[in-house]
This record gives sequence, structure tokens and C-alpha cells, in this order.
Amino acid sequence: MCTARFPAARALEQAPAGACAPWSRPSAPFRKIVVEAGPRSDASILAPGAGYVWDPLLILAQMVLMQTVYYGSLGLWLALVDALVRSSPSLDQMFDAEILGFSTPPGRLSMMSFILNALTCALGLLYFIRRGKQCLDFTVTVHFFHLLGCWFYSSRFPSALTWWLVQAVCIALMAVIGEYLCMRTELKEIPLNSAPKSNV
Repeated sequence: MCTARFPAARALEQAPAGACAPWSRPSAPFRKIVVEAGPRSDASILAPGAGYVWDPLLILAQMVLMQTVYYGSLGLWLALVDALVRSSPSLDQMFDAEILGFSTPPGRLSMMSFILNALTCALGLLYFIRRGKQCLDFTVTVHFFHLLGCWFYSSRFPSALTWWLVQAVCIALMAVIGEYLCMRTELKEIPLNSAPKSNV
């Protein structure tokens, strides 16, 4: 009686074993949605820098650019500080290791300019390097070439303890602040929908 009243039930009884009812098969659009909602493995969800490729020309250009930023901003800070105290700017403030110190006004002004320059160069790392893992490498490289510049300018290896202390502080400030800024930028670039979706 039930099968007479309900033809669908009769069709279900006559269906072969293991066959699915017509209404139990998902339509094509639904299957497409399920497939697309599965785990994604394309490069768009990778963290920034995951596809980093070694490019010597790019690294060389970044080194030249950061060295230009270093000396350009240091010259601006020295000129600004000298203008405030009405002192004549000199290359000795930039390349003479013996001038740095607390005992003379030029030494104090140079120390202040180097510290401020470290903050400016940290912004340079953010805009031109943009990779937190490379901030320390570029920072050490910039100061290494500055060491060579001081050595060439004064014709002697820098041996003043104050100079080395100032350079160590500048390296720490530039690397730490630059890496912090770059890491914040990298985290912002990670898409929010990158987590795999599970089918319920």
C-alpha cells in the first residue's frame, strides 16, 4: 500500500544496491563550491618572502641605496645640528673617529647626529629592504663600509673607544627598529582568509 501511494518509495526499493537516490547527489555547482572551499595551497596564501629568489644585482643596488641613505641623512642631521648651535659643518664630524666624545661640543653634536641617523636609516630599511631577516645584514654592511671610509679618511684604523661604542649603539638601534617595522609590514600583508576551510 505504501509503495502504491508513494511511487518514489517504490523506485527506491527497485534501485540496485549501493545506488544513491537522485536527490542525494550534489549538483555540479555545489560540488564546485565544495572543491573550492577546500585547503588552498597556491602561492597567494604564502607568507611574504616565502618565494624569495637570490638576486645579486638587486642586493648590490640595495647596498648602494642604503649607503646613500646613510650618508645623506647623516649629512642632513649634522647640518641641522650645526645650524642650531651656529657651528661650521666639517667632514671630520662624519669620518674622524677621534672627534666623537662628550668633552667637546663637536663631539657631542656628532654623537647626537649619529644616533638620530640610526633612526632615519631604520626607516630606510622599511622602505627599501622590507625584509626583517635582512635588516641586520644590511645594517652591519652599511657600518662596515663606514668603517672603511673612516679608515681611508684619517689614514689610520679607528681605535677610539667612544667611536666603537657609538657605532655599536647605532647598529643596535637601526637593526632592531628596522626589523620591527619590517615585521609589522610583513604581518599586515598576510591575507586574513589564508586559513584552510574544513567541510562540515
